[in-house]
Amino acid sequence: MVAAKAKNSRTDWLQLAFFVVVVAALPFLIALRATPAGGLYLGSTVSTDDHLVYAAWMHQAKSGHFFFDNRFTTATQPALTVHIYFWVLGLVAKVTGIPIASTIGRLVFSFLFVFQLCRFVERFGWSARKLLVCVVLVVLGGGFGFLVWHNFKGEITLNVNGALNSILLGRLPMDVKQPEAFIFPSMLNNGLFMVSMWLILVIFGAVLDAKDSSRAVVPGMLAMAVLMNIHSYDVLLVAIILSGLLAAQLWLKDVDPKWVMRVGAIAAGAIVPALWFVYVLKSDPVFQARAATETYSLNFRSVLFGLLPLVLLGLRSLWPDSTEDQRPRYAFYGFVAGLVVFVVAAAGHSKGYFLGWPAWIFAFTAGVAIVVFLARPGQIVRNLIVSWAVLGLIAIYFPQLFQRKLAEGIVIPWAILAFDGLTQLLKGRELSLKRLVYTAAVLVCAESSVRWFQEDLALQRANVSTTTVHAPFMSADEYAAIQAIDSQPGRKVVVAMPGLPAAAYDGPESDAAAIADSYLTPTMNDLNPVASGLAGAYSIAGHWSETPNYSDRRKEVLRLFIRPLSKVDTLKALHDLGVTHVIVRSDGFAQKNASLYDVGKPIYQGKTISVIKVD
Repeated sequence: MVAAKAKNSRTDWLQLAFFVVVVAALPFLIALRATPAGGLYLGSTVSTDDHLVYAAWMHQAKSGHFFFDNRFTTATQPALTVHIYFWVLGLVAKVTGIPIASTIGRLVFSFLFVFQLCRFVERFGWSARKLLVCVVLVVLGGGFGFLVWHNFKGEITLNVNGALNSILLGRLPMDVKQPEAFIFPSMLNNGLFMVSMWLILVIFGAVLDAKDSSRAVVPGMLAMAVLMNIHSYDVLLVAIILSGLLAAQLWLKDVDPKWVMRVGAIAAGAIVPALWFVYVLKSDPVFQARAATETYSLNFRSVLFGLLPLVLLGLRSLWPDSTEDQRPRYAFYGFVAGLVVFVVAAAGHSKGYFLGWPAWIFAFTAGVAIVVFLARPGQIVRNLIVSWAVLGLIAIYFPQLFQRKLAEGIVIPWAILAFDGLTQLLKGRELSLKRLVYTAAVLVCAESSVRWFQEDLALQRANVSTTTVHAPFMSADEYAAIQAIDSQPGRKVVVAMPGLPAAAYDGPESDAAAIADSYLTPTMNDLNPVASGLAGAYSIAGHWSETPNYSDRRKEVLRLFIRPLSKVDTLKALHDLGVTHVIVRSDGFAQKNASLYDVGKPIYQGKTISVIKVD
């Protein structure tokens, strides 16, 4: 009977995972139908340039390389980067092409994530129906970002409630700007986020199973090794969370030396890829420049507002019902006080680090103490989630440039606590009321996920990425030009006119105002990163982070196209840059430097685009 019940539960999990994946696949399927004849859909409308970085790795794997280099710069560099995920997708791309291979990876790991999440939530002992509601809340959960939604992820530019704008300091909430912190936006946009979050759940599951069996060690080690290889920042996040769990279990005197050794063995899986990471960082100056890119975490008010309904419900779960020991209540009050302090202090955080090292160490120590005193005997799964929720809000301000990336999956613990808090509030109520409240809570918390779905379709219709300078759909002419470059043998260095956005206006542009948060198909589609991603070429100014000194390099390329130069001077500039191929246009937005048309022989001539091989 028990076996049959477990089998039925897993069938429900599979059905839920399949349904979620189908929904996540819909925008891509719609885009395929809308792709112009002979053109190509790049696979994403969000941060298209980032996806072209992934594409460049897949292209190298597709071409037979295991060690990758950076195709978004011509600086001298060794080919040392190893990325298992994109290497595997590159092999798939040999058959499917890069956009479809990327989408397959995203959907496969979305499916695996949902199933693994069901396995994880099952540990709480809830009924099958409650488990599914909790999982749906995790997958779709978000905050109140839908109240100030923007398709283009800068600051608040639309007319919104003045008080709300003031509270948020003019900044967009996390559930609008940062898909990796949430599940469904990641399912729509980025397979790397989904495989990373799946691996985090696998690791946490192995840590919990290791209390009773050593069989969990090998899967946990492998998951840790792969996570360190493909998204190393997440290993630091896992370490921070597990440190809180270990402290809690020590306080409860529920630590078996065998368990500690097994968890240590799981953690050891990261050693080899971590050593390789350090070696690459020391050996590759281009990688060093890339690692030094500023990626600060969002203002805490943006973070909290992007999770607010989940946090408010989660506080009920954190509230200790027992009155025998007052320390859990003091810990609860301390956590709430910490949130208030962070909210007040955030008013003075405009850029850079929110917390320096002394402040972060103090906050982390206080967070561990809160986790310890909120811990409950015999509830290690819950203690892990509490550690993730509390320390996750502190981890994102770890004073290093990559801190923003430590927000990976922060919605997971807060959505689980929110569901538990809601269950506590509804205890003893009528079933009909429970169903109504559960449904209402899911609908409110899922509104931002709905907006991400709508945004994807809206950007497809406008043929513009959130970057404003990349078009998700390539025309037949553009795609043919990129294919011509791809067919060229040897090392290729490509230069094209940098992208130019096209703001939408409420009338004739000469006497009209730009419409806030609205862009049209780019005036100039930036083909520099496309050439790197889909043709394996090196670009001079391809990506804001991957290209060292990107701003200066972009200006250098732009001057080459917009300043009239003699043929001799143009050829000298191209040779100084090491350019082998130039993409020129003749579609009404021709560059002012006409000499670019005469620097070599065309390898492709289309209606609007030509590719010149430089003499």
